[in-house]
Amino acid sequence: MTSPLVSVCLPNLNTYPYLRERVDTILAQTYENWELVISDNHSEDGAWEFFQDLARQDPRVSIAQAPREGLYPNWNQCVRRARGEYVYIATSDDGMAPDCLEKMVSALERHPECDAAHCKLVVVDENGAPLTNQWWLEGLFGRSLPDLVDRAHIRKAPYDGLLCLLGEQVYYSITELLFRRSLFARIGQFEADWGSVSDFNWYMRVGLVANIVHVPDTWATWRVHSKQATDFAVLRTSGHQQKVDQMIEAALRVCEPQMDPAVVEGLHARWLDQMRELRTYYRELGRRPSAVDRRVFQLAQMIDGASVRSEVVGRLMGKPKWTDAAPDEIRRWLESLELGPVASPDAGEVHSVQRLSVE
Repeated sequence: MTSPLVSVCLPNLNTYPYLRERVDTILAQTYENWELVISDNHSEDGAWEFFQDLARQDPRVSIAQAPREGLYPNWNQCVRRARGEYVYIATSDDGMAPDCLEKMVSALERHPECDAAHCKLVVVDENGAPLTNQWWLEGLFGRSLPDLVDRAHIRKAPYDGLLCLLGEQVYYSITELLFRRSLFARIGQFEADWGSVSDFNWYMRVGLVANIVHVPDTWATWRVHSKQATDFAVLRTSGHQQKVDQMIEAALRVCEPQMDPAVVEGLHARWLDQMRELRTYYRELGRRPSAVDRRVFQLAQMIDGASVRSEVVGRLMGKPKWTDAAPDEIRRWLESLELGPVASPDAGEVHSVQRLSVE
């Protein structure tokens, strides 16, 4: 029995207004060796009826309903039913370029040392129009290796995972990634312990153990709208930052046995305490309501913490802020261990791949 090479997983709960556009971007893919695995959480807005019609029209579509247990349990429901070697999570309110699957599958076929392919993200509004400010480029992916955003390259583990020690995400949306299904056996499924931001934990696990090939000449979208699962207001709270600390610790527990011993040793000897201290410092500094309160807090922190003291003195001397300097510091550390975080793909063109099946 043969299986499709790619499983496109579409989890859904009451996003009917966006489903036609979402499905059209899948049907329009120039790559055709895929199955569409749909898991619907008993939607009440006509979505299930839409999926039933779709399954009758296209034999590549597999539909099922699952209990409303939350966002990430439904992602896991989809993945458990997937048959393909590669998995793409097609969140139900987003989209992608027609050549997105073709180019990311091709990149992974050419680079068996990589477990995931990454493409650019286009942030769109409720109507699907790209936002003027594509702020994802200002995040850790764009800041860490700015000269390579528009060039194909391989980001070697554990670089992207270590960047998460800053408390920020390297990837903003699951739609940026195509990954090997076998990766779940190494790092586990999506966890839901931290609510709608729990994907940070999974992204960190991916970055700690998986090489990732960046495919710059295609894209996927992330739609910003009032009913989406991500609550942007929550991201600015102290409670969210505490969840980030917990997610970092949980990711490291899972991944350390698979990491280079020299990296693990260095993390515990220096990096974990330093990063935790600086994450806490900036989190609490941002909560101070006035300049006077911030100065008093900084003085107290300089007395108690060596990392904060070095950071404040460095800023007074005009040195870059920790969040801007850390990606280069981590890169140089990995290079000193002969674990350079970047590799160039071969010089040839990325060819189209239409492998017929996986036996």
